[in-house]
Amino acid sequence: MPELQITAPDGAHFDYEEVKTAKGQSSLGNVPILVWDDLNKATEFYGAEAICDVLDGTSLRVSFQNIARRFKIANKSDEEIATAMSQFRPGKRTVGASTPASRAASMAKKATEKVGGGEAVEKLLAKIASGELSQADLEALVS
Repeated sequence: MPELQITAPDGAHFDYEEVKTAKGQSSLGNVPILVWDDLNKATEFYGAEAICDVLDGTSLRVSFQNIARRFKIANKSDEEIATAMSQFRPGKRTVGASTPASRAASMAKKATEKVGGGEAVEKLLAKIASGELSQADLEALVS
């Protein structure tokens, strides 16, 4: 695997592993994943509150895999992926009601994965955001 220029935080290292999308049906290849070897160093790096947030929410590995998928789909380098993982900080788990905006964001993400890159989805959303496509245009498109 290629040598990374970014250094993992003290107490951690980067391993390369395959990440997949489309419910495990499509490989995005091998990407760096930040792996912690020392709990005390991880606690120093993130803070005790953030470690508790991880224990009550999504694991760091799942978060790192999500970063890897998003960046790989966006054609980012391994260096950019590793940097994003090093800069990631866990947040609190929030449970809330689904909103039209959150459902639209979820569908945009799924559509991006389905079309293998997302440029077309991005252009469609830009046309909607700029007003180039109206509500009537969208209704005609989906009916």
